[in-house]
Amino acid sequence: MGDDKGNIGSSRYRSLDGLRGLAAAVVVIHHCLLVSPDLSLAVASIDTQKVEPWVWWSTFTPLHLLWAGTEAVYVFFILSGFVLTLPFVGAARPGWRAYYAKRFVRIYLPVWASLVVALLLAWIAPRLGSPDLSAWLLIHDESPNVFADGILVGGAGSLNSPLWSLQWEMLFSITLPLYVMLALRIRNAWLPCFLTLFSLIAVGTVLYVPAIVYMSMFGIGVLLAVRRDALEHFGGNLGRVRWIGLVASSMLLLSSRWLFPQLPTVICMACIGGALVVIAFLAWPPAVSAGNNRILQWLGTRSFSLYLVHEPIVVSIGFASHITNPFLIAALAIPLSLVATEIFYRFVERPSLLLAGRVGRLVGKMGSRKQDLMMAQP
Repeated sequence: MGDDKGNIGSSRYRSLDGLRGLAAAVVVIHHCLLVSPDLSLAVASIDTQKVEPWVWWSTFTPLHLLWAGTEAVYVFFILSGFVLTLPFVGAARPGWRAYYAKRFVRIYLPVWASLVVALLLAWIAPRLGSPDLSAWLLIHDESPNVFADGILVGGAGSLNSPLWSLQWEMLFSITLPLYVMLALRIRNAWLPCFLTLFSLIAVGTVLYVPAIVYMSMFGIGVLLAVRRDALEHFGGNLGRVRWIGLVASSMLLLSSRWLFPQLPTVICMACIGGALVVIAFLAWPPAVSAGNNRILQWLGTRSFSLYLVHEPIVVSIGFASHITNPFLIAALAIPLSLVATEIFYRFVERPSLLLAGRVGRLVGKMGSRKQDLMMAQP
């Protein structure tokens, strides 16, 4: 999502852009399919018994990976932890003041613009409830609270529901110095740290404490960043057969919520799978090559824009047309979302990136001058 590409410099892994683009595409498909009342009900109830065969095959088998939007967000969180940490574990570390200035501009300006787009689409296609619509669509039939949505850290409503994840993205961005400081101190005890984070996710799930669950996901990415050299060495020594087994295991783990819905640890298992996928896109040549694919690279560079604009388009088509066939919705919404993504990227996200870079450099220079003046005083 809101990765800070300008901070990565020579340490940037292009294949992770492709993974981010793939995850964003999965989220789009996820929302298109939730327009179906049958699929929406199956996802909400996780009832494997009273569903049509096509719904069962789509939802409770590894086929769900094609539209596992929630699990794709877990991958986003792990990626953000990795990408945002990288600049602060290298030789030339940026200042924290510049980082904060750049990060806030980079996130908030596109988010506010996306809320304007969502409001406009809600005005064009009013969100009025109807019995024939899916339960997922009906949650959008409420009065928006644009101010609360724009703040982010307090959560998000249904005007542009993917913003819920930006709450945790911003909280992580604010607390990143603590993550980095702790990770650098305990980097040699990486295995107990990983086990602790996965355990926290499991405990947080059982206790229904989202902050523990989601903030631990970012921590996984932070630990991957401080151990990236060891991960690349590990990947280079792992044979083809073992890699195939590892990737297959990661796919099963990512699907665990749908394959083993009765288990209380499915989110933890999905995060283990997500971490393995990130490692594969870092160190396994076939996955790296796939991540560098031109289409995935295009999606990756525009993944934040796609994430921000697609859901209001899907929702508006659903309310305006009352179409419940998920494949027809996808045929309409995906092309429109891709066009809107390119427009949003060119006129909102890219200018925001450029402005964020200028603001970061300006704040960084101001901090350096202030430090020089303080040191020059007798």
